[in-house]
Amino acid sequence: MQEVKLKRDGHTHTHYCLHASGELAEEYVRKAIEKGFTMYSFTEHLPLPESFLASFPYTEETKNELALLDDDLDGYFREMLALKKKYKDRIQLLIGLEIDYLPTETAYLRMMLKEYGSFLEDGLLSVHILEGTAGFRCVDLDLADFEEGLIGYYGSYEKTQLAYYRAVKEALMADLGLYKPKRISHLTLCHKFQHYFHQAGKTGEKVQAAVMDLLLYMKEHGYSLDVNMAGLFKEYCREPYPAPWILQAAKQLKIPLVYGSDAHAVEQVGRAYDDYLRLIRESGNCS
Repeated sequence: MQEVKLKRDGHTHTHYCLHASGELAEEYVRKAIEKGFTMYSFTEHLPLPESFLASFPYTEETKNELALLDDDLDGYFREMLALKKKYKDRIQLLIGLEIDYLPTETAYLRMMLKEYGSFLEDGLLSVHILEGTAGFRCVDLDLADFEEGLIGYYGSYEKTQLAYYRAVKEALMADLGLYKPKRISHLTLCHKFQHYFHQAGKTGEKVQAAVMDLLLYMKEHGYSLDVNMAGLFKEYCREPYPAPWILQAAKQLKIPLVYGSDAHAVEQVGRAYDDYLRLIRESGNCS
């Protein structure tokens, strides 16, 4: 196996994330140092626009927990910059954002990336939300919501997967300006409930073709891939995002891979890092 030159966690959250544990970002940093990480990215969720949230069919509590609150964004950058300076001799901290692609809000995303892009040292491009029953619906909120809001809308599990991958392709192709993130986060988030629907290991030709199309586009346009280990710990997923067969295809295309714990609690920092190393063994493109 090619030597890993740095031990990096490229996908983490903080106390600014209201669906996280509430533990302070500094506690995450200390845990990363304790576990021997040399580079650590803060990738908090960009606030969702009010114009979108107004018609989003969820409770106010749920909507508030999905991303940074708008009033917290400047404070997030200030606090992460202070941590970066405080720990500069012990770990390299990168300040970033996880950008949720919303097809109806590209103007908002361009505006926010233009305003804050010069502060970004890392970033993730994600799809958490798809068009569904009664408007846009979350991909990963909970099982009942996924079944009613997305499978019920598209008509089958496979059609929902294909809709998700179409949205990822749209995100890849979208013009979001100079500071658009170039790493795709949890590429197979739509597999989160696969075991419940008895679909684990069952990948139809249409889905395979859609995924390969994404990977070829990523290769051609210089995207890297978040190897997100959170899926291993989800009751009905039980595998990383992306699935191992997709990782193998990405390795063959020499798409850069970046480990991500997707930590939402201090105890999750660096989780399954050894599993990550095993997955990318002999790939020659680990980061």
